[in-house]
Amino acid sequence: MKQKKVILAIIIAAIVVAVIGIGICIWLIAVEAENKKLDAEALTLKENLKVEFAQEVKVSDFIQELKGKLLEDPVIATENLGEVQVPVHFENIKNRKRKLAFTIQVVDTTPPQIFSGSTYTVTVGYTKNLTDVLLSGDNADNTPKREILGDYDVSTVGNYPLTYVVTDASGNQTKKEFTLRVKEKTTSTTTTATQTPKLQFAEVKEMHKTEQTKVGIDVSKWQGEINWQEVKEAGVEFAMIRLGYQTDYDGTYEIDPYFEANIKGAKEAGLPVGGYFYSYAKNVGQAKEQAQWVTEKLKGYSLELPVAYDWESWTSFNKAGMSFHTLNQCANVFLRTIEEAGYQGMLYSSKNYLETMWHKSNYPVWLAQYNTHVTYGGDYSIWQMSDKGRVNGIKGDVDLDILYLKK
Repeated sequence: MKQKKVILAIIIAAIVVAVIGIGICIWLIAVEAENKKLDAEALTLKENLKVEFAQEVKVSDFIQELKGKLLEDPVIATENLGEVQVPVHFENIKNRKRKLAFTIQVVDTTPPQIFSGSTYTVTVGYTKNLTDVLLSGDNADNTPKREILGDYDVSTVGNYPLTYVVTDASGNQTKKEFTLRVKEKTTSTTTTATQTPKLQFAEVKEMHKTEQTKVGIDVSKWQGEINWQEVKEAGVEFAMIRLGYQTDYDGTYEIDPYFEANIKGAKEAGLPVGGYFYSYAKNVGQAKEQAQWVTEKLKGYSLELPVAYDWESWTSFNKAGMSFHTLNQCANVFLRTIEEAGYQGMLYSSKNYLETMWHKSNYPVWLAQYNTHVTYGGDYSIWQMSDKGRVNGIKGDVDLDILYLKK
């Protein structure tokens, strides 16, 4: 009898649990149904769900109305063309955390750019491919299609009207008409080119030294052995020293043969020091690897000034297989890696390419413009004003630089 009561109690308990479980399931189904109804009404998207390649946008940029509140508003990756699914994490009007998703389209409507002039002159027997040397590029496509339309003969002297056409993977196209001039080879070795006058360091310092500037130099193996104490006594206030360079595209990394002597000599003379690396990086992997190589070589040295990324192989840019986006990403990755290692990062380039190839940098800029004054409209921290400077302690020419101090 007692055993039957126990069995009956177990059965009743099981029935109660089952009823409660069914009730909970029904309640959960009802809650989920309510949530789905709220979800369907919660999110209203804007009509235009297209975004340009590499444009910085957030989830909220595509939301017309949200009944509830966003729990996060991340930047959306737009570095690949095509459809991108965007998750929306939000809290609905019932204070329940929910997740929806929508799809945007990353497009490229920006045409390629051509930087060549209206004429291009070669000598008879020219062997290079014109599409390799007439500078052009695209914002998104690493290898846009480059064509020369028209007939020409580099073995025959003459002027040939041609059209340079560049088409990217999205179908955007740019055309430019130019004249190819083929001329006879000259055997004369005489040059009538005007020599750029030398700039004495003392004169430059007198013109540009203020409470907000320091006047200095940048050096590499081309300056040979330097007497840094004489350099300091001549009034030099800082030095940017080449640490190393890449030999060519996909080439090896080499330390500047005078780097160690230069950094030790400059520091012993009491000069603030920065550095730079000459790169041929074609992708972010190579750029990161180079930055790691640089920081390894810098171990044991403290720098008062930045380490600059120096990429300037513009005459062979077409063959590098880089878009403007890839070029800028290489610089960003190099400099970010440098800063993660505890150094300051800096981008080196000339006025022309800062205005055409480089995007607005999040890092300080070292501007190269050989002029009596700067005409570059962007921000810069160092101005490389001449490569024909003369200073005691250095035989021959040296680059002269103005460093602008932060207020």
